[in-house]
Amino acid sequence: VGLGQASSMRAGAQCGLIGSDKRGHRVSVQLRRRRPPLRSPRLQGWAPSAKGAKDVETSTSKSPGSAGFTSKLKRLPLLSLAGWGAAVGPLLDEIHARAGVLIYNTGRGGVTWTELVDAPNMGDPPLSVTIFQSSVWVPLLLAAFYAVDGSLYLLFCDGDGGPGERREKEQLSEVLVRLGALGILLQISAMLYENYVPYSKIRLVLGGLTLANWAFFDKRLKEPLLRDRLNAFKSLGLAVFAGVAAPLIETVLIDPLKLWMYPRPDVFGASGFPSWVPFCYAFYHPFLFSLARYLQGRKDGDDDDDGGGGSREAVASI
Repeated sequence: VGLGQASSMRAGAQCGLIGSDKRGHRVSVQLRRRRPPLRSPRLQGWAPSAKGAKDVETSTSKSPGSAGFTSKLKRLPLLSLAGWGAAVGPLLDEIHARAGVLIYNTGRGGVTWTELVDAPNMGDPPLSVTIFQSSVWVPLLLAAFYAVDGSLYLLFCDGDGGPGERREKEQLSEVLVRLGALGILLQISAMLYENYVPYSKIRLVLGGLTLANWAFFDKRLKEPLLRDRLNAFKSLGLAVFAGVAAPLIETVLIDPLKLWMYPRPDVFGASGFPSWVPFCYAFYHPFLFSLARYLQGRKDGDDDDDGGGGSREAVASI
């Protein structure tokens, strides 16, 4: 009996409390454990507030593509591109200006420096040779040209850094090589013009040089990834588009503003331009695209080296 009472007391202790009342009767009180409410495993530990729900809705409403495009816009080296256009652009433009491909209006900001040289035949009057010709508007216009075209390339033709995509930084030496090639091509077009080569032959020569210049310098054509090759063809498309659009914009500026003129145009009459000029704009772009990539890499490097909490390395380490 004693063993039975002990075992019952132990069992009662596990289920509740055992005691006695005033009369000595044994009383047991059952204690029930409160069961937690059932919750879904996915929702367990998460209770969205009004602010949290708003943040979730805002984050899902923004697509990664729009965020990446906005980031590209903020990273564009617009000032650097404009600076190169204002400094280097007039020097390249001087190749055509000295050959007389275009003539700047001295009454509208044009600057001309000419000298008289002896005629090749005895008794002939001396010849006037253009030493320098430009305009105060040239740096401003070429700064806009560099900034707009370079930015369009970085936004739409340089890729988004996807898996396996070619993202090597451009080197200054590569930019200078393309700059030298551009100077040679401009000089070839000026020599053909000075020697009165028919425009049909000039178009043929410059068209072939444009394709060769693009195929030789755009290294993405040799990459195995299809996206790289597509971006290379997009670059060619942008160069062709600019080659057509830029001379058309010139015709809009030539007639009302009369800042310059082409003495031997064959497109759009007296206020037009030679039909081979679009090829010069087109083969201009391998250098301009390389410059844009180089300046973009420099700007990204400066941002990374800022230090503190704003740099990419600091954010990645958190």
